[in-house]
Amino acid sequence: MAPKIVDRNAKKDEIIQAALQVFARRGFANTKISDIASLAGIGKGTIYEYFRSKEEIFAAAYQSISGTFDSYLLNALATVKKPVLKLKLLFELNLDFFGKDALDFSAVMLQFWAEGIRTMDKETQGVINLKQLYRDYRIMIMEIVKEGQQAGVFRDIDSMAFASLAIASLDGLLLQLVTDPDVFDLQKIKNVFVETLLKTIVIDEKNKF
Repeated sequence: MAPKIVDRNAKKDEIIQAALQVFARRGFANTKISDIASLAGIGKGTIYEYFRSKEEIFAAAYQSISGTFDSYLLNALATVKKPVLKLKLLFELNLDFFGKDALDFSAVMLQFWAEGIRTMDKETQGVINLKQLYRDYRIMIMEIVKEGQQAGVFRDIDSMAFASLAIASLDGLLLQLVTDPDVFDLQKIKNVFVETLLKTIVIDEKNKF
């Protein structure tokens, strides 16, 4: 009988999905490779054929989720022309995705970084390039702001300062959602958040939409 052909990419994704469930349930620090293997229905040794550690599994999960979101975001932004609408869409999609669709992952990511800082584990801290992540998002927002300024619809404010404040606000909202998901209605908060940020930069209310 011919040996069974294993789709390595599919198997790797199964491990990642199982790991995310275990991370969300037990927390990153308390998760063991054996826990992931058990949920995935495979042997512990099989996981090590794909990943060297749970940190590496988390890194793969992060790349998968962030890659999916980035593609989704860029495709969505490509459908709108007005800078105001681009900013509105960028903020709304971030909150919808990480505050609702990927809330469990957001919680795990906070645990992951907290553990790295607590233990000063360089491997854990180095899994995700947070500096590059923030830089990429700042640049994305800055480009939209500059586009709006050139079009005469955004105020002449520092684009980097605005981008940094917007990202800090998003992070703060996600932190509250992770620590207390029932603290507020996400839809209401999203509306107020977007409205407030746009008021600080849009010159004329008629340009808002």
